[in-house]
Amino acid sequence: MRIPWRRLAWVLAAVIPLAVIGGLIWGATRDLSRYQARLTEQIRKVTGRELTAKVPLVVKIGRYPAMVAEGVTLTNAPWGSRPELARVRKLTLFLDPVALLLGEIKIGRLVLEGADILVERNDVGDTNLDMLPPPDGSGPHPGESRSLRLRTSAAFPWIGVIEIQDSVLTIADGGGRPPVVLEVATASLKSSAPNQPLQFEGRFSAPQARPFTLTGTAGSFDGWMRGLPGNIDLQGGFGEGKISIKGGVGVKGTNVQITSEGPDVSAFGPYIHLPVPRGGPYSLSAKAATQRNGFKVEVTTLKVGASELTGDALFRPDRKGVPTVTVNADVSRLDVSELRAPPAPPPAGGSPAQPRIVPTLPFAASWLGRAAVSVTVRLGEVVGLGSKMQSGSVTLTANDSRFAFRAAATIGGGSAGFDLVYDPTGRIGQATLTASANRVSLGELASVIGFDLGLRDAVGDIDLRLRGGGRTTRDALNSASGSIDIAVTKGLWPREPLANWPAETQRLLGGADSGVPFNCIAGRFDVSGGVASLRRLVVDTSRTTLVGGGYVNLRTEGWEFILAPEARDAQNAALASPLRLKGGSGRPTSGALEPNLAKLIIGAGVVPSLVSQVNQAARQTGVNPCAAVAPRVEGLRPGLRAQMPAPSTADLRQRAGRPATPPQQPSPKRTP
Repeated sequence: MRIPWRRLAWVLAAVIPLAVIGGLIWGATRDLSRYQARLTEQIRKVTGRELTAKVPLVVKIGRYPAMVAEGVTLTNAPWGSRPELARVRKLTLFLDPVALLLGEIKIGRLVLEGADILVERNDVGDTNLDMLPPPDGSGPHPGESRSLRLRTSAAFPWIGVIEIQDSVLTIADGGGRPPVVLEVATASLKSSAPNQPLQFEGRFSAPQARPFTLTGTAGSFDGWMRGLPGNIDLQGGFGEGKISIKGGVGVKGTNVQITSEGPDVSAFGPYIHLPVPRGGPYSLSAKAATQRNGFKVEVTTLKVGASELTGDALFRPDRKGVPTVTVNADVSRLDVSELRAPPAPPPAGGSPAQPRIVPTLPFAASWLGRAAVSVTVRLGEVVGLGSKMQSGSVTLTANDSRFAFRAAATIGGGSAGFDLVYDPTGRIGQATLTASANRVSLGELASVIGFDLGLRDAVGDIDLRLRGGGRTTRDALNSASGSIDIAVTKGLWPREPLANWPAETQRLLGGADSGVPFNCIAGRFDVSGGVASLRRLVVDTSRTTLVGGGYVNLRTEGWEFILAPEARDAQNAALASPLRLKGGSGRPTSGALEPNLAKLIIGAGVVPSLVSQVNQAARQTGVNPCAAVAPRVEGLRPGLRAQMPAPSTADLRQRAGRPATPPQQPSPKRTP
């Protein structure tokens, strides 16, 4: 029998479009509220969470028929910081055309647009991804006439292709740490079955950070729902470099290897919330693994230019359940010249920030007691500061009753040490700061602490002992008491800070456009109640010797000094007139001559020569002449102490850390 193929082809060409149109009309006219209720109930039985939509499911007929819902939300855990775990602006479920022709609604692809997903952890360690079926869905219902053994467990509706667009993923781990925010530009998850490998592809970035892309396999869908994803093998680009993540998360624990390389290591900064300096090229090899009672991250290799580092971090709870973090790092070589400070965020209002005398870094006393932290960093060699720094160490320990930060190193031919201890007990706590430097370049010291006086070519000795109360460094220093001794050898004072000094004094000091050379500087600050009083200051240059004093108010960041010079030769004697200097943070320095001070500072009778005293002290080997003369200043100029400037009564009444009382607003008049 001959088959009429041509007629059959015409029949199929006519029937198939009619069937497709009929299927679309059938799907568009179906009541989807029943299907939406079934889907919501299925999700509730699996997760114990409620799925709702502001705009119910509707069918859109087109090339690819789809069901669309808007304003979809999935409820969060009862202890969550917000009611919804996920908020989705638009959810599109593309229908399977073949299943639609057979009279069945089956989802072939799911697209999430504008999703806002929050993953968080509470103080106990539970995550809001831990989802369990509700008690009323865990057993058979009486009307079902089914035994517990025959009742099948609820399964999450499986969709083979899931796409995410223009979404945000926030991971909040608690413990006072800032959340990690990932902006998901595009992401795609594909798998042939829930228990098969999940093909993953996506592009991500943190706010104001370089994006990264990942492709490969990331466990299975069922594994992620059970908290055990399985094998992970992802590769991609990170900024202008590349990154690879391999390993697995299973019943036996987590074991993941991370390798990355690129031109600039600062790309990691926004993702780990640390000010990572710019530098490169870099090469990183790290691994993360679970242990019996903790989680360990080990950096096996980190090379940034000529710098090398290895280290590890262990996260575990102690016997009382308090999270404990132990960090150890060995820096065999650190080349500072290859590293640059990370870009500072733009100041609010667009105006440049004014330099401040007192830093405002908090002690973060609010997280003391929430976690026990121990950090140890060993520095073998630090180059790029002018003089080599070696044998350095940095330690930090913090728990519920103590915060201690210590650092020490050998710098060139000298040494420096820093010790900060904070006791949080009491209403405001108590901070003790001790620091010392012995024959250390002030320029290199300024590079380390970030506070530059301009004396970059000088070598000095510093002894600092302060104690104060407060929850921030600013409050503690504003109420501090103690002493600061400074002795500096030969150097060059920059010309810029001297620009507003009286013209006569500038001619007396001499020097060139590059600055004024000096032989030595020495002084002692007696600190009390946030005011550092400089009682004896000696400055010796090639043309004059100056003595004086004043104060620095750590609360208002204002200062005032008087200086009484003595010329080294007769031709400059007429220029040696006492002067008064005023200034402060964000304020220009003003200077004026006050010749009448000479009568008050220098007493009657024979006037001892400052120059001769400094010259005599300079004959002693290994002694700073200014430091030797400073204790005798009051005897050489007996009226100097009585003329020392002091803060105003209003400045002394101002209490640090307390906002000024706003003016009282007149109460509105009542209309009768």
